[in-house]
This record gives sequence, C-alpha cells and structure tokens, in this order.
Amino acid sequence: MRKGIVEIGVATAAIVLALMVDRTVAFAGSGKESCSTTSADVTSGPSPDGAEATCDAETNGPNDATAHASGEDADATSDASDASDAEATAKGGHADATAEADGPSGSEAISSAKGDDADATAEAENGSMATSSAKGEDSDATSDASGGSDAEATAKGGHADATAEAGSGSMAVSSAKGNKSDAVAEAATGSNAQATASGTGSVAEAFALETGSNVTAVATKGSTAIGSDTAAPICTLKHGGKAKVTSPMGNCG
Repeated sequence: MRKGIVEIGVATAAIVLALMVDRTVAFAGSGKESCSTTSADVTSGPSPDGAEATCDAETNGPNDATAHASGEDADATSDASDASDAEATAKGGHADATAEADGPSGSEAISSAKGDDADATAEAENGSMATSSAKGEDSDATSDASGGSDAEATAKGGHADATAEAGSGSMAVSSAKGNKSDAVAEAATGSNAQATASGTGSVAEAFALETGSNVTAVATKGSTAIGSDTAAPICTLKHGGKAKVTSPMGNCG
C-alpha cells in the first residue's frame, strides 16, 4: 500500500511539473516585453517571437523612460535625457513605437503604435511635448516638437498617416481617421496649425509658419483641404463631404 501511495505521489508531482513547464513556455512565448529606467540603459527581450523593449535614460536626470512591446517583432524604444519623460508602446505584428525626449529644460514624448505594421514616432526637445498615436494596419503617426512647442499626431485606420511639426513656441495638431486618410500640420514662430482628415482618402494640410499665424484645414469623405499663411487656400469637395480652410491668406469651404 505504501508503495502505491508513493507511486501516486510521484505521478501527481510529474503532472504538476508538466503543467508548470507548459505555463512557463506560454508566458515566454506571449511576446510581451517591458522596461523602465531613470538613469541607465535597459533592454527587455527579444522574446521568442521577436518583441523587444528598449529604455535609455541619461544620468543627468531625473528622467523617466518606459517602453512596452507585444506582438511578433514588435519594437518599442524610449530615450529620455535632461529631466525629461519618454514613453513608447508597440502592440501588434511588426509594430514600432519610438519616443525621444531631450532637455535642457525637460520635455515629454509619448508614442503608441497599435496594429500590424503600425508606426508611431514622437520627438520632443527644449521643454516641448510630442504625442503620436497610430492605430490600424500600416498606420503612421509622427510628431516633432522643439523650442517649447506642442505637437500631436493621431492616425486611426488602415494606412492612415498623420504628421505634426511644431517649433519656437508653436502648436501643431494633426488627425487622420479613415482608410488612407492623410493629415499634416506644421507650425513655427508662435503659430498654430490644425489639420483634420476623416473618411476614406481624405486629405487635410495646415501650414502656419509666419509669426502668430493661425491655420486650420478640415476634410471629410475623401475631400481635400489645404491651408497656409503663405499661399491661397485649396478646397476640393468629393462624395458630398466637406473641405474647409481658415487662414491669413483667405478662407474656403
């Protein structure tokens, strides 16, 4: 009887061990990597399916660099220096998110790429803030802010593309929502630019490069709206949509 009990106990232990091994393999193969640091370089991964998270923080902080990556060959990289914060999140097959924040007066960069082949890049320096969010297959969002500026780019939808660039105390906001939609906003020297494209194939571009200018462009349902403070506006309607521009060089729509 004692021998039988021992054999049962051994068999039970073997089953438990097998379950533990299976659980460990499942966790290792889940493709989730993350890192966080304030004054060093840290890398997590790559996991068995290629996900990798990289965090770099210079010693002249305090800094805060965090990164999260999940999905086949997903890549998230954050880089913070001179009392700045950087956060990058990549989720999806071959998704790529990069956030870079530099001083000297402290900056903040946040990027999020969610979807297969989604790409988000945010770069901020000299007390600026840059935010990029790409959501959807092959979507792309890029923001670049410098000189105490704010830049925000949002791309949502398959192949949607949003770009925002701001410099010298300016604000640039771009939003592309819809399959193959495209939005570009560029601002400089204390100006404001806002571009909003919604609906399949819509295009909105706003350029405010002269001191203190304000330019907005809105396009829907495949229409095109292009506004600038150095050229006449362009509004092209399609599919019963809307194209509207407000700028120092004139309005349309």
